[in-house]
This record gives sequence, C-alpha cells and structure tokens, in this order.
Amino acid sequence: MSPRWAYLLIIFVSVVHKDLAKLRCDGDSLMKKNGKLSKEDIDDLISIDNQPQIKMCLVVLGKNPLETGIAELLWRDLVKVYKTADDIPEDELQLLGWISAGIPAPDFMNLSLTDIDTIASFGKWRNYSREQLMSLKQAIEDQWSYKGPSDLSSYDLAALGQVLCVFNKSYIAAIKPMAYKAAAADISNLVNCPQEILKEFALLATSRDAFGDPSGWTAIQIALIGCVIVGLDSVRDIQPDAFEGLSASNMQCLPNNVLQAMSIEQISHLSLSAVNSLTYAQRSSLDREQIKAIQETANTLGAVLNDGRFTSRTTWSTMTLVTYLQLTTLIISSYCRL
Repeated sequence: MSPRWAYLLIIFVSVVHKDLAKLRCDGDSLMKKNGKLSKEDIDDLISIDNQPQIKMCLVVLGKNPLETGIAELLWRDLVKVYKTADDIPEDELQLLGWISAGIPAPDFMNLSLTDIDTIASFGKWRNYSREQLMSLKQAIEDQWSYKGPSDLSSYDLAALGQVLCVFNKSYIAAIKPMAYKAAAADISNLVNCPQEILKEFALLATSRDAFGDPSGWTAIQIALIGCVIVGLDSVRDIQPDAFEGLSASNMQCLPNNVLQAMSIEQISHLSLSAVNSLTYAQRSSLDREQIKAIQETANTLGAVLNDGRFTSRTTWSTMTLVTYLQLTTLIISSYCRL
C-alpha cells in the first residue's frame, strides 16, 4: 500500500471512530438504559481518543442515577484524560451530573470551584456520602475564604444546596434572613438534612425579614418553604389551607412525627399529588382519622385507597390539569390578598 493510501486510510478510520463515538454517546441506546450501564457500555467513552466527544458523553452518561461502581469508573477515566483531578476544566465538572457520585471524597479538595455554576452542579442531590459532602464543603470554604455566612447571597445559597446540610448550625444561623427568603425555593427540598440544620432554617423562615409568623403563612409561602417546616417547633401554628402548597417532593422529606402532629383539617388540605406521594411507612404512622382525611381527599380527586396503597384512576393528563388548576388558584388567591 502506498504511503498516500495509508494516510487516507488512517484519516478514514479516525473519522469513522469519531462518528461511532458520537453515536454511542448521543444515541438512544445509552439513554434507554436509564443509568443501568455495564462496564462494556462505558468502555473508552471517556478517553483521550474520544476527547472531542467527552462533553457530550458526560451529559448523556450523567443524566440518570448511576450505580456507584460505574460512576467511579467514569470518574477515573476522566481523571486519566487530564492526568490529575485539579486539571479537569470547570465547564466539564459542571456536566458531570450523577457521575459526580463516583468522585472519591479526597478528590473534591483538588477540584477548581471558582465558578459558582460548578458549585451549583455539585449542590444538587446526588446521594453523596457524608464524607463526600464534608470534603466538598471544606473545598468550598477554602476557596471562599473571603466570604462568611453573613456574606452569602441568595444565589450562593441556591448553589450550595445539599452542601448546606453539613455546615454547623451556627453557620446557618449567621445567614441573613433576606438572603434565605430569596433562596427559599431552592432550599425547600433538602434531602436527609439534620434536624438541627432544618431548625436553624426554620428560625430564618420565621424572621420578620423572611416570612414572619407561621400563623400568617399562605399556600404560596409554604410552597417556597417546603421541607423547612420540619424545623418548626409545631406545624399546628400553620393555617390549614396553607398546606395546599406542599408538593409531592416536599412530602418525601416529612418525618412521621411531623405528619402525626398535623391536624385533621391541615391534612384535609393536602393536594392529590401530595397525598399520593405518601410512602407506606408514612401512611402507617397516621391514626385512623388522619387516614380517613387523606382518603377523602384522594376520593374527591379521583383516587381510591386499595389494600393500604393509593391507586389513581385519573389519567396523567387529568393529574396534570389538576396540578395546573391548583397552581392557578394559588396565584389568583395571592393577588387577591394584595
């Protein structure tokens, strides 16, 4: 084979290889696996040979929750491409998604976190271990050494997200209520946050510079505050109709003792999506009258209680319409109060 043909063959193979890589990262095959990937599925996707397609691969591979072992392999492959963790560009760190669950705790200390968008990407719920979160927190504190808790803006708080759960309570207490108020919606669904931290956020929420006395909270304010109501001394202070603002995701973070403390009238104001999101354990913790109240709510909106489990006879389109009408009603009610 002549040198000219050999050169053309090399170019052809290179182009085909890149196209195949693009198809592997951009096609339906990986997406349909919903994170259930094998070592064979990810082999060579994150590599020097496939570097032009790495960003695309990160987006696709990190879209869904991954098994820990697969996330760890993908992270190791990415580190190999750049030799060290601290050389990985921030724009690629921001694309990791669920791949970040495979980052060893010590590696967080070596990452560049100068861009707030990078911190925001790590602040999302990724089922990090406490060790990972603590290492991430320390890295952020080291790189934000010029900024204390009272200096944090609402944008900072929204970006920190789940990382806020591993700060100490005195740190949370020093946050300005107005900054918390503006970031409340982003903090409303913190997962597995310690009670003492939620209590400090609840104190911020009840400040005059935030949402004030819980007895005056509306459904829209409850929608913004969400899981932070867990930190209140008593949820009984909240007006029953305000509980219309609790979302299905909010319900997942309410412990049994908070649900048990809710009055029948408060429970009666939960939305269909909130009622249907209750787990078996949560429902089992309720007394007979509370169960009756949520069953009536479910029945009214087309759901039935069957063998201790809620099954909806409404279609998804109907549930979407109900949710839309609920939100519309809340917004109209809010304007009427002004």
